[in-house]
Amino acid sequence: MLSELKFSIRSLLKTPGITLIAIGTLGLGIGATTAIFSVVNTTLLRPLSFDHPERLTRIYTEFPTYPNGGMSRFVASTAEYHDLQRETRSWQSVEIWSSSGINMMIGSEPVRVTATFVSGGLLPTLGVPATFGRLITPQDDMSGAPLVAVISHGLWQRSFAKSQAVLGREILLNGIKYTIVGVMPQDFRFPVGDADITEVWAPLQLDPRSNENGSHNWWVLGRLKPGVTIHQAQAELDSLVKHQAQTRSGHHLDPKEHTLTTYSLPEEAVRTVRPALRMLFGASCFLLLIACMNVANLLLVRTEVRQREIAIRGALGAGMWRLAVQFATEGALLALIGGLVGLILARVGLNLIEFAAATNVSAVQETRFDNHVMLFAVAISLLTGLIFGLTPLIHIASRNLHGTMKSLSLATTDSAIVQRFRQILVVSQLALALMLLVGMGLMLRAFWKLQQVDAGFDSKGVATMFVALPDGIYGGESARGFWANLEQRLVRLPGVQSAALTAAIPPLTDTGVGFGSEIEGYTPVQGGALPSLDTEIGRMAVIDRMQVITPGYFDSLRIRFIAGRKFDRRDDAKATPVVIVNQALARAIWGNNSALGHRIRTWNGGENWHTIVGVVADVKNNGVENPAGSEVYFPYTQVPAGARFLRSVHIVVRSRLGLSSIARTVRREVHDIDGAVPITKVQTMDDVMSGSQARPRFLTLLLSVFSGVAMLLASVGLYGVISYSVIQRTREFGIRMALGAQSQAVLGLVLGRGLLLATSGLLIGLVGALALTRLFSGFLFGISATDPATFAAVSLTLVAVAALASYLPARRATRVDPLIALKAE
Repeated sequence: MLSELKFSIRSLLKTPGITLIAIGTLGLGIGATTAIFSVVNTTLLRPLSFDHPERLTRIYTEFPTYPNGGMSRFVASTAEYHDLQRETRSWQSVEIWSSSGINMMIGSEPVRVTATFVSGGLLPTLGVPATFGRLITPQDDMSGAPLVAVISHGLWQRSFAKSQAVLGREILLNGIKYTIVGVMPQDFRFPVGDADITEVWAPLQLDPRSNENGSHNWWVLGRLKPGVTIHQAQAELDSLVKHQAQTRSGHHLDPKEHTLTTYSLPEEAVRTVRPALRMLFGASCFLLLIACMNVANLLLVRTEVRQREIAIRGALGAGMWRLAVQFATEGALLALIGGLVGLILARVGLNLIEFAAATNVSAVQETRFDNHVMLFAVAISLLTGLIFGLTPLIHIASRNLHGTMKSLSLATTDSAIVQRFRQILVVSQLALALMLLVGMGLMLRAFWKLQQVDAGFDSKGVATMFVALPDGIYGGESARGFWANLEQRLVRLPGVQSAALTAAIPPLTDTGVGFGSEIEGYTPVQGGALPSLDTEIGRMAVIDRMQVITPGYFDSLRIRFIAGRKFDRRDDAKATPVVIVNQALARAIWGNNSALGHRIRTWNGGENWHTIVGVVADVKNNGVENPAGSEVYFPYTQVPAGARFLRSVHIVVRSRLGLSSIARTVRREVHDIDGAVPITKVQTMDDVMSGSQARPRFLTLLLSVFSGVAMLLASVGLYGVISYSVIQRTREFGIRMALGAQSQAVLGLVLGRGLLLATSGLLIGLVGALALTRLFSGFLFGISATDPATFAAVSLTLVAVAALASYLPARRATRVDPLIALKAE
C-alpha cells in the first residue's frame, strides 16, 4: 500500500492541471456538504444534554375547532397542570414553566435578560446537575420560601468573571431580590428551541390554592416512566379528556373542542427548523454529486492519456484487482486532499451560514466543528474517492490492453461504452444542476414577491426600542404615569418628528387576541363576515389583534387614515372609552357603511363598551406573507390598570437623527425618570422588517450559492466532454474539411452534440424538479411550486450556458488545418 501511495503521488504530480481541478472541485462539493452537515449535526442529530432525553415530552392543550384551522400546541392552565399531576400515571413527573424578558440589576447597571420561572421539580426532572451550587428544588417552589435563582454559564462568565463566590450573591429581578444558588453547565439550554436563550431560572411559587382554569399560562414538561411509550401516554391523555367531558361542566377538557396532546421533547426542539435544514442538506448532497461526476470525467480523461502505461502494467502481470487498488488509492488520495480543502471552505461557509441564519434558528449560531463533523468529512471524502476513483476501470474493461501496446498513436478514440458513460455523467450533472436552479429560482421569485408586499406602514427613518418596567416596583397607575412622562419627553426631543409607545410593532405584532369580543348589532355566524368565532365562550367574535398605543403611533409609522379621527388628549381615563379599528374589520362587519359610532366590547378594554372613532388602513400584523387580520387599537390611557401593556412597551420614533444618536437621547430620558430601567432591542424599523423575513432570505441565499456553483461545475463538465471529443476527432474534422465540409457544418456538428446532451439533462431535470419542488412548497410565497415562468427561465438559462460551453470547443474544431490532418493520416 505504501508503494501504491508513492506511485499515486508521482502519478498525480505528472498531471498537475487535472489534479488541481479535481481537488478544487471536490473541495467545493465536500465543503458545502460538510458545512450544512455541521448545522444538521448540531440541530438535528446531537442528543439533548439531558438525562435520557427520549423520555422527556412536552404536553399541550389544544383547541381543534378554533377558527382558521384550530389552535394547536397551546399553553396549559393551572387547573390542567394539577389534573395532569394528579390523574396521570404515564409520567414520572409533570412540571411547568414560563419564560419572559426580565430586568436584572447587578450592581448599578440594569440589563435585560431572558428568565424562565419553573416549578420546583423541573430542573431535577431534566437530570443535569449544576456546575457548582445546586438546582431549584420543590422546597424553593413553596409559597413564601426564600427566593433563589440559578444562572447560566454565560451569565456567570460575563457578569461575575467566573468567580465561585457568586453563590450567595443577590441580584434584583424586576426589582425583587433573589439569591444565586447555582450555575448551570456551559452547554445547558432550557427551554430548547427558543430563539431567546434563558440566562436565569427562578421558582414559580404558585399559590397551592390556585386552580385557575380559564387563563392558559404554562408550558408543560413531563418525564415518562421507564417502559412507557409516547403512544401509551397519548392514549392516557385521551382517556382523561373523555372522562372530563362526561363528568365536568363549565370550562373543561373535551375530545372535540379542548384536548391534550403530547410530543417527544427532542422532536419538538427541532420541529420548526427540520424541513429547512433537510432541504439544504439535500441541495448540498446534489452539489457533491455534481462535483464527483466532474471528477469522474476528469479521471476518465486522465486514464485515456495513461492507457499505454496501464497496458504495460497489465502486460507485466498487474491484474484487474491490482489496477483497481491503484485507482482507488489515487482516488482516495485526491478525495482526502479535496476533503482538507473542503474543511477550510466549510469553515468559511459556516461563517456565511451563521451570518445569514434566521434569528429563530438559535442552534445555527451555536454550530461548531466537533468530532462527528470531522468524521463525516473524512468518511465522505474516502467514499467519494473510492467510488469515483474506480470509474477508470470502465475504460480499461472496454479495451484490449495488448492492442493498446501495439498502437503507436496517443490519439485513439474511446470505446462506445466509455463515451456513453461520460455522456451519462454530463447529462446527470446538468439534470441535478437544473433541479437546484429551479429551487433557487422559485425561492428568488417568492422572496422578490415578499419584498413587494405593502406592509401598510412606512419603515424609513423610524427607530424602535423596548422598555420594560419591573413588576415589583411599578403597579398599574404608577406604570401609566411612567409612560405618560416618557411620551411627553419623547415628543419634545430635538430632531424628533413624532414618537409613540405601543404594545407591539408590526409586522409580527405579539399582542393579545380578543377571544370573546362583542360588536354591537352584530351576531357572528359560522362562515360569516369575520374569519373566526369563539365557540367555547359563546356567540362572540374573535378579533385577531388588540393593540394599545399612544396618540402619535399612526403618525410615527405613517399609517393611512380612512375615516374618523386619531386618539388625542381628550381620550383620558375619565372620557368615553373609544377605539380605532382597521379597514379589514370595518369592511367585514359594516361593508360599505360607516363603522364610526358603532361600539365594541372586548376583554382587553375591561367591561366597558368602546365607541369606534376612527378607521385606519390595514397593517400586516401576522407576518408580511400573511393577510392582515382584524385589529382594534386602544388608547393606553383607557386600558385597565392590570393590562400587560403597562408593564412593557415598544418606543417608536420617527426622526432625522441616526439610530445611535436617537437611542442615546432616548436612553438618557429613560434614565432621568428611573436609572434602573434598561433599554433593549435598539434597531431601525427597516431592521425589524428585514428580521421578519430572515428565514426566506437565509434559504434563498444558500440555495443561490449552491445553484451557482452547481451550474458552474455542470458547465465545466459539459465543456470538458465536448473539448475532449474535439481533440479526439481532430483528424476526422480535418478530413471532413479537406473533402469539402464547411466550417459551419463542423460547428453545427459539435454544437449539436453539446445541445443534445443539454436537452437530455434538461428533460430529466425537469421531471426531477417537478417531483422535488413540491417538498418545499411551504417555503414559497405568492407562487406555486410548479411556477411555469420559473421553470421556463431556468431551462432557457441552462440551455444558453450549455450552448456557450459547447460553442467554445466547437469553434476550435472549425480551425483545424486539413493539410496537417491529412499529412498526419
